[in-house]
Amino acid sequence: MDLKLALYDWYGWNRDLFQAINGSLPESAAFLAHMGSALGSYWAAPLMFAALVVWALWAGTQGQHVFAKRISAQAQRFGWACLLALAVASLLKWGVDWARPATDLGAVARVLAPVEPRHSFPSGHAVYAALVLAALWPISNKFARPVLIAALLWAGWGRIAMGAHFPADVLGGWLVGLLCFAVAAAFTGRTKTFSTFEKTS
Repeated sequence: MDLKLALYDWYGWNRDLFQAINGSLPESAAFLAHMGSALGSYWAAPLMFAALVVWALWAGTQGQHVFAKRISAQAQRFGWACLLALAVASLLKWGVDWARPATDLGAVARVLAPVEPRHSFPSGHAVYAALVLAALWPISNKFARPVLIAALLWAGWGRIAMGAHFPADVLGGWLVGLLCFAVAAAFTGRTKTFSTFEKTS
């Protein structure tokens, strides 16, 4: 059994789904793909970490000490998870060294931004988007959580629409991000990552 054909190529569906998404984006909506891709940029990690720290400090000044500790804990886990995910994703990218859509499909793939020809799996942008989701989920309410899911999906869609990754790369990136956050949570002393939101005052 060819594991790559089954688990990555999905017996051809990975390429078919890529072409359906990548080819359906009108030129006038290309900016939406760029915006989605930006949501998964690792360059935003320091700002995300700083925002969590500031949020924790602010919650503390409001007397929400329990909630402030929860935010601070998520900031710590996010920091460790980013470092771990960066290492894991880099090892996978260079280890499996699978071709990007433009290299694999040629002119069939519409590429909206320059990308390297190989190292497609996993999508680093998808990894980061999953890390943000995991960090914010336990400290978000029921109104914010749908926004987090939408941002995760938008980031993944953006990478496919831009021609940078196959759907399997995005799915793999999400899994890597979530698993790395779970490991970071265990490392920091708590394995339950997605806890129920508790409003504190």
